Amino acid sequence: MKQLLLFGILSLAQFTFAQKGQAKRIVQIKGNDTTVIIISEQMDKMDSVLTEEMKKIYISDSMVRRVDIFIDTTYRLEDGTASMDSIKVKIGNMKIVILDDRNGDVRGEKRMIIDERVIIQEDEEDETFDFGSDNSDTKTNNPVWSGIAICANGFMNTQNKLASGSELGFLELDPARSIGVQLNLVEKRFPIIKDYLGVTTGLGIQWNRYALKGNYDVTATNDTIFGTENTTNQYSKNVLSSTYLQAPLLLQINTNKNPSESWTISAGIVGGIRVGGLHKTKWETNGDESKDKTKNDFNFKPFSASLMALVGYGDWNLYMTYNLTDVFNEGSALSLRGVNAGILLSF
Repeated sequence: MKQLLLFGILSLAQFTFAQKGQAKRIVQIKGNDTTVIIISEQMDKMDSVLTEEMKKIYISDSMVRRVDIFIDTTYRLEDGTASMDSIKVKIGNMKIVILDDRNGDVRGEKRMIIDERVIIQEDEEDETFDFGSDNSDTKTNNPVWSGIAICANGFMNTQNKLASGSELGFLELDPARSIGVQLNLVEKRFPIIKDYLGVTTGLGIQWNRYALKGNYDVTATNDTIFGTENTTNQYSKNVLSSTYLQAPLLLQINTNKNPSESWTISAGIVGGIRVGGLHKTKWETNGDESKDKTKNDFNFKPFSASLMALVGYGDWNLYMTYNLTDVFNEGSALSLRGVNAGILLSF
């Protein structure tokens, strides 16, 4: 079917721009290799040659993504000038543009480009024909998962209120220093309604940093995490942290196809797998700085699930997440759920 449709397009171009008795050539570009086919016979043989070449390109060689076809004819207007309006055609996954080749050696030469993004430069302005591509960069579809984020971390109690003060015991947080970081490197968007509505997924790493106010040493057994007050050293830094590998499933709405001019609203669920836990302390003794670091899972949940909501413009986004699962294993510590809010810069 694809060959037949392409045959029709080429026949139309031939009918419109051909001049009787003029030689034709087909130029096939594959990487750095160029194949030229000269056709100087009667025009009724042009169709069969084109059809056979397209079969070779689209059936025998599936790796070819671009084919340029030059038809050496000139369409003359009444005033004698050579001109041709650019024609855009999309049939299924096939994208075709027919236009004047301003860079060609022959004035009025016609250029047909298949499955390619086309930019025509005229004076100081560029005209772009972009049908999209199955292999295009995901950024053209406006996903907002990939990027780097900084957020404030907190705990919610069983009444869904921010937990603070004495109810947290040794887990009482210093809000100003409980800062998390998220690095998302992989993303993929599946469009539902073109570039305006789609589902986004990907992969990222979340570092949750909980700065503790008290002067406690944090330890953990198989089923309990607890803190012991240190009366010897005065900690200037006391941080408990966890690291999760995360994957989102977000429904995303964009207001514009251009990422830099689009408002974005996105919401969904983010799943995570624990990949590490750490407790770090810092103190001074007789003017000398000392540090201690302990790697342990500290009974952080091995799997997490969070609700995520995001709104932004261009590359800048505000977001918030709320854990559907407890921060720690059941019975090992207080029943607390994580909550964070921050800024995500997409890239």
